[in-house]
Amino acid sequence: MKKNIFYFLLILFSANSNAQIRGFVDLSFYRHTDFQGSSYVQGGLGLETKVYKFLKPEFGVTYYYGALEDYNKTDAVGNITSVAKVNAKALNFGFTPKICLSCGEYSAGDVLLQILPTYNISRIEAQQNYTTINQNNPSLSKTKKDIVTEWQQSVGIGLGIDIILSDKNYDSLAINLYYTGVNMGKAIGEVESTNTRYDSRTLGFGLNYYFGFKKKD
Repeated sequence: MKKNIFYFLLILFSANSNAQIRGFVDLSFYRHTDFQGSSYVQGGLGLETKVYKFLKPEFGVTYYYGALEDYNKTDAVGNITSVAKVNAKALNFGFTPKICLSCGEYSAGDVLLQILPTYNISRIEAQQNYTTINQNNPSLSKTKKDIVTEWQQSVGIGLGIDIILSDKNYDSLAINLYYTGVNMGKAIGEVESTNTRYDSRTLGFGLNYYFGFKKKD
């Protein structure tokens, strides 16, 4: 995995030694009914390199997090006998050879259409806290923690618009629709030790803010 991450960096920064570089932060929400609030969140930061007018590769480091709905077991009279709390997270390294369909010099308010194919390497961790309730003395209830960790490679895709914010610099705000390839479902299923099959791959909505350098006069 470390070698693959190194290759990402090598491709990004050696593609064009004179490339224009912008930093960015991003925040995305993914719709999924297995998770609390029917969604999970992803945030991160990265760099964009303008290699050619139509090609702006990005390297990003992002973090995914989501928690499943709590699962309670009850006895015949309705008393809760156990509570299972499961969450999942992923540290993700992504390389996106971003394609801009209209590129050039722009003014504030101009909009660019962009296509975002993404290759991911992710360290995924799922955790379950399983509490057995002591009905006679709840303070003596016992909690068992289980953790499953795995590495994963995946491919995702996105489509969005990038809105130029200023005539003085290259700051912009991108609004994107994503289909994430990062799947935390396998680790969730393993940590639960059930026959339930989970798949967290789904559609999401995200914002990217790009910090650009000052334009030449």
